[in-house]
Amino acid sequence: MLIHKVSLTEMMDGIREPGYSPENVLDLYMERFSKVEPHIHAFVPEEEVRQRFNREKESLQHRISKDGVKPALLGVPVGIKDLLHVDGLPTQAGSQLPAGLLTGSQGSLVTKLRALGAVIAGKTVTEEFAYNGPIATRNPHHTGHTPGGSSAGSAAAVAAGLCPLAVGTQTLRSVIAPASFCGVVGFKPSYGRVPLDGVLLLSPAWDTIGFFTQSLPDMEAAAALLVPDWHISPADVTRLPVLGIPKGVYMELMSGEVKAAFEAQIAGLEQLGYTVRYVQMPWEDELIYGNAMLRFIEGELARGHEQWFAGHRAEYGVPVKEAILRGQQIPEEELAQYRNLQRELRRGLKDLMVREGIDLWVSPAQGGIAPKVEERNTGWAGMPAVWGFAGCPSVSLPAATLGGLPLGFQCIGAYGEDEALLAWAQTLWPDIAYSDGQPLPE
Repeated sequence: MLIHKVSLTEMMDGIREPGYSPENVLDLYMERFSKVEPHIHAFVPEEEVRQRFNREKESLQHRISKDGVKPALLGVPVGIKDLLHVDGLPTQAGSQLPAGLLTGSQGSLVTKLRALGAVIAGKTVTEEFAYNGPIATRNPHHTGHTPGGSSAGSAAAVAAGLCPLAVGTQTLRSVIAPASFCGVVGFKPSYGRVPLDGVLLLSPAWDTIGFFTQSLPDMEAAAALLVPDWHISPADVTRLPVLGIPKGVYMELMSGEVKAAFEAQIAGLEQLGYTVRYVQMPWEDELIYGNAMLRFIEGELARGHEQWFAGHRAEYGVPVKEAILRGQQIPEEELAQYRNLQRELRRGLKDLMVREGIDLWVSPAQGGIAPKVEERNTGWAGMPAVWGFAGCPSVSLPAATLGGLPLGFQCIGAYGEDEALLAWAQTLWPDIAYSDGQPLPE
């Protein structure tokens, strides 16, 4: 195991102490990076990373000397998924296309991080264009297993203690799945809550920037700094939340072991006084089992890559190439129907939560634990996808272990009510611990 505890809130508290030195923080980071990164490959290789960090240290020290102000994230290393543009670093997006073709202007999120004093730990590994493709990243809990996809590097870096905060993106499952597999907190805000400027998009109607930390207090601290217009959560979250579980095929999208673990967690919550309601959902089973959501994404992928694909088709990996070719055949009228269905489901879920008195939807974050690397499977879309389609905020909590590997517990909130989601999750988290008692495999 290559996991290591690191706390964002403790680092932020330390920044306020007299004598705090960002140089010491970054020196410790580089020491752990040199020991751990060769085993997990969380970051895109960077030839002169030490020289860049030395420049960062000098810049931060000059900044302190100049105005005496210590911003909230002074010297904190933050991993950035290699879909977000970062000034001074190329954007490759896990592809073989020329970096000069893909690299663009740094977006507002990365600019905000740097204004807060954060140091970019590096670009974290992603599957090709966040869709599919081979990755070198390994799970810090067991390097024979996948860390998930597509925000693989960001989740693995946080789990391994290489940085206390990392940025990812989610379309179908790309924050929730790696958070579940790597045993960290993964938060996907409501669609549109965090600006997407400076991001290479897979599907503009789905894509959402998300975050990884090791704990919920760390996530709340990050959200308060980085999610626009974040406000204090409502006072009524001091009571126990009412939990909703979907009826129908949704809850069949998991292994028997995962289902048993989830049922044990729910039974424990009910014994503690939580109200659990099983609810008929405002979607058709075909949306869950069918290929509509994937067709929607592939149609948008094809349109977003139209010019690049025309000139660089041979440089695309097979899965992405085939997805673009399929997407080119999807008519605009069909994509318009999907966008209408998105909006209808978003409204329908919010209305349903009000009618049924639901505070949180809950489910396993994934249908299984992290597959072995040779299985070439970086996760399942079943549990997180429909919530992302509706744009709802969701969070994966590290709450269970099966066979010695992590399994996340997913909480989903009403669209636009991200603050309440994290506050309710904070109430819930201490009460959902589960382990099957099996050791980590050799």
